[in-house]
This record gives sequence, structure tokens and C-alpha cells, in this order.
Amino acid sequence: MNRVNVMFIPLLVLLLFCGFAVAAPKVELYTTSWCPYCQKARDFFRSRGISFTEYDIEKDKEAALRKGQLDPKNGVPFVVIDGRSIHGYSEAAYEALLKGSK
Repeated sequence: MNRVNVMFIPLLVLLLFCGFAVAAPKVELYTTSWCPYCQKARDFFRSRGISFTEYDIEKDKEAALRKGQLDPKNGVPFVVIDGRSIHGYSEAAYEALLKGSK
């Protein structure tokens, strides 16, 4: 182990101990199987290595009801990032909320 790694480990432990660990954002994606913008949203998160939970509102009635409570507008994709929502496909909006969740 070189000197840089030896010095880095205590710093990392200190940061984790003090609560500076970066938690992964919680991402929920409400979609349909046929929606092209839903596929773009999936690709956006996957290409950045961001885990998400996907709900197909045509196959999952509970998810459809939940989406309706969260978003009065029709249409998908509908994305919730750490409790904040975005209606439609917008890389800029996704990026803004992801930056805010760090």
C-alpha cells in the first residue's frame, strides 16, 4: 500500500463517521412498456449507474393509484427523486434533482 492510500483511509473513516457519506438517491420511475420517453428515462438513469424502482402503471394497479395521487396530470414518465417529482422526460430536471440530493 502506498503512502497516499494509507493517508486516505483514516480520512475516509472520519468522513463516514461524521455523516459525510453520500447516500444514493431514491429514484422511482412510473412508466408504461410502450412509451418511448419512458425508455429514454430508463436509459438516462442506467447510463449513469443510478438504481431506480420502476412501476408499470398499466400492469400495477396500486402503482397507478399512487401515481395518480402524486401527479394529477396524465402521462408518463413520472419520476420521483428523493420525494421530489418530475412529470415527463427532462434530463435537465433529473440532473438538477440528482445534484440537490447529494
